[in-house]
Formats: sequence, C-alpha cells, structure tokens
Amino acid sequence: MASRVAGCLRLLVWLLLLRPQLNADPGDGVMTPSPSGPGTTVGAEKQKVDPLPKACGQRRIVGGQPAAERKWPWQVGLLASGKFVCGGSLISSRWVLTAAHCIFDFAEYTVRLGDIDLKSKAPTVVEVPAKDIVMHQTYTRVGGVFDDVALVLLSIPVNYSTHIQPVCLPIRTFQLQVGTECWVTGWGKRSENEPKANATHLLQEVNVNIVEHNKCNELLKKGTKSSSNAINEGGLCAYGEGKDSCQGDSGGPLVCEFNNIWMQFGVVSWGIGCGRKTPGVYSDVRFYRDWILRQLSRSPCRDTAGLLIPCLCLLLHLAFW
Repeated sequence: MASRVAGCLRLLVWLLLLRPQLNADPGDGVMTPSPSGPGTTVGAEKQKVDPLPKACGQRRIVGGQPAAERKWPWQVGLLASGKFVCGGSLISSRWVLTAAHCIFDFAEYTVRLGDIDLKSKAPTVVEVPAKDIVMHQTYTRVGGVFDDVALVLLSIPVNYSTHIQPVCLPIRTFQLQVGTECWVTGWGKRSENEPKANATHLLQEVNVNIVEHNKCNELLKKGTKSSSNAINEGGLCAYGEGKDSCQGDSGGPLVCEFNNIWMQFGVVSWGIGCGRKTPGVYSDVRFYRDWILRQLSRSPCRDTAGLLIPCLCLLLHLAFW
C-alpha cells in the first residue's frame, strides 16, 4: 500500500512539472486541456472551481448541424453488441459518463472514441471494450425517469490526443444561470419522425439555453398532462426553439463554456418528442458529481491515475486566467 501511495505521489509531482507543456499553444502539437469550441462564453465573473476531479436514451440532434472534426474530443459512441445505441463523454482516461437507460442486460459494450463519423476507419479511431458498468443505485423509470446516470469503465486507459480528450466536470455549487447557452452533441435523429434508415453517421451539434427548474416542470406538466413534477433536483432542462436532442442522443453531453473551459453540466436523458415547445431533460452532473467521484475512487490507483490529468489540466488552466 505504501509503495502504491508513493507511486501516486510521484505521478502527481511529475504532472505538475509538465505545467508549461500542458498550457502550450495548440499549434505546437501539444495537447491543451480545454479546446475552444463554438459556444459563447457566458458569465463574465469567474466561478469558483475546486481541483477535483476535472479533465477535466435514446435521444439525435434536432435543428442542429454537423460538428467539425476535433471540436468535441470527449464525445464517445456507446456500442452494444457492435451496434450504436447511445452517446457518452470521456471524463478520464478510463471512465465514460452516460445515461443509465442506455444500459441493457446481457449486452457486450464497446466505447468508440476519436472521430465524428461512426463509419470512419481513420487511424484516430479507438474502440475499447467495457470492463465494468456502474448504474446509479436508485435509477428508475417509475413515475418518470430519475437518477439517469451510469459510468463505463474501459478495459484499458486511452491515450489523449487531438481527437480524444476528457471534458471537465463542475463542482456542485457552480451557479449555472438561466438562459446560459450550452451545446448538445450526438448521433441521434435529426427530426422526430425521421426513419431510422435515414439516420446520420456524422456527429451533430446544437445550441440550447438553460431553463429555470420550476418553469421547466410547468412546461412538462402541460406537455404530459400531469399534475406531478416531472423532474427533481437531479434534473436539468434546456431549450432552443426548434432545437433539441432526440432518439439516439441519450447519454451524450450537454456542455457549457466558461472562460475558455468546457464543462459538462448535463447528460441527455429524456424529453417529450423532439424539437417541440417543451425543454429537453438532462441529468444534472453537478448533483451527481459526488456519486461519480465515489465510483472512481473505488478503483485502484493504477486505474484512476488518468483522472489526475484532467484535474491538473483544469487547475493549470485556471492559473492562467
């Protein structure tokens, strides 16, 4: 045990020594922790972000556009028995965050990383079998969809590159203002009635805005003709007129940019149709952050060492604000 702790500390010191390299200009071929993206930076004031552990259902993009290569390097495709079923996001070299409703019994899962084209055979593409899957212990679809998060442990760690990088996770107290512009990505349907045969194999992106919690429940009650709240404090809502996630986007990330740092605030969960006048519902990553950390901390040091890199990436990046 002592040697293992010593090894972890040596790795931490070594990573700290890499500070200049991790913050090198993107043009010099060195990986940067927070690639720029299309979103508008929202919230001029700096938010307090702690150092741990940032890198830090089916639902396809409606009203969006094809994403550029390398724009969303944390986006992954989740394959069940060789067939695409959901999206997900890379949060460390060995862990992928997705939705619990994407997990089916007795299926063999593989994670595809490194390209925006599901049919691509480019050298950047990596497919890694899942070693283990952890679903939230209180996930349920009774009376709604609640605690819809899951983690996939990769059988081997992936190497970060220009096409494969982890996304940052916000702390629980991070204040996400109503109206904040965020982005959703996925390989899902581009319209509610699109035949499955017409599904795109190119990653799509769309911008949406955060909706206030109570307002979201009011809209969802009208849409479902129900008197019960459709989301609890673990839910997050976002809306864009004619823009939405849809079938096939489930498990994918809702990300927002703050001071050139991309953070994942939501996991695509469910909605009423696609692109209608009701918000899409996402699992709030801030609410589940402690649960995510507990799962990652149960792995041996050698399995979670990759988590140190996203943590340090965010720390070092913040140092240069």
